Amino acid sequence: LRFSDYVAREDVNEAIRLTHMSKSSLLDEQNGPNANGLDSNKRKWGGEDVTSRIFNIIKDYSTASRSERIEMRLCEAMVIRKGFTGQQLHECLEEYSNLGILQVNATRTQVEFINQ
Repeated sequence: LRFSDYVAREDVNEAIRLTHMSKSSLLDEQNGPNANGLDSNKRKWGGEDVTSRIFNIIKDYSTASRSERIEMRLCEAMVIRKGFTGQQLHECLEEYSNLGILQVNATRTQVEFINQ
């Protein structure tokens, strides 16, 4: 728990992670431990949900390259190389775009992080 007068991106990421994990635990209780009923974008992957994992891949690249804008085909190549699907990438981009953290241009060729 952290007390602050502003919300950082890490706070949003943690809130999303907690929401996904709580939904997952509820579905596990309802359906049993092996039949969680989650769609392809909500399955856990190494302790993190898929959406957060994909976001972190893209964000880590953005930080390392010191670029707020990344080509979509590069994003696709990175996440596919890590074992995710193009559909999972697009669901991730849609979710974080709706949160105002990143945006995809009209031609869907670039992903840009929004400075806050």
